[in-house]
Amino acid sequence: RRPRRRGGGGGGDSVKAFDLLIAEFGSKVEADSKGLGAPDVEKMVAVLKEALVAQRQMLVVASQNKKPSQADMQKVLQPTADALGKIEGLKDRRSKHFNHLSMLAEGAACLQWVCMEEKPGVYLADAMPGSEMYGNKILMEFKGKDEAHVNFAKNFKAFLQDLVKYVKAHHMACLTWNPSGGTNYAPAAGGAPPPPPPGGAGGPPP
Repeated sequence: RRPRRRGGGGGGDSVKAFDLLIAEFGSKVEADSKGLGAPDVEKMVAVLKEALVAQRQMLVVASQNKKPSQADMQKVLQPTADALGKIEGLKDRRSKHFNHLSMLAEGAACLQWVCMEEKPGVYLADAMPGSEMYGNKILMEFKGKDEAHVNFAKNFKAFLQDLVKYVKAHHMACLTWNPSGGTNYAPAAGGAPPPPPPGGAGGPPP
């Protein structure tokens, strides 16, 4: 068999699998957010998608290069960190959708798995419950009243669960670099993923 992590423009199986995650986020979470009548939630979802695209760029870099020095690692992490900082700044306690914003912001923290030196799955197991707590509050508030909000919360939880599966499948020990790769740590050109494939993941979890 050919090694799973090859160089090349696409970044290998790890990046292709992450593209499916971004497609799931767009077709479900992002699409759901547009039907909530909550511009602040829609804005945070858009910035969270920016964070996912930034993380995709990092994964392309990782697939093509050796593990960097600490200084270069900070540069590689910066675009994701900047997007996460924006998300935290959008969490407004005065919003009537504070639970939605908190669910998203707590879930966005899961993207910090790339910073873990070992066992990022353990970090994700610790990080997810915060988002789930706010998601459960949304379910309690809107169940039987407005299914758009219910589906939004369920689909975001499903997305985080799929992120955990992705990390366990492709980066079990830590973010995987290419030991025979180069040392070009500039963000990958053309960071946006390709259009989503037809079909997609199943519906929200029960």
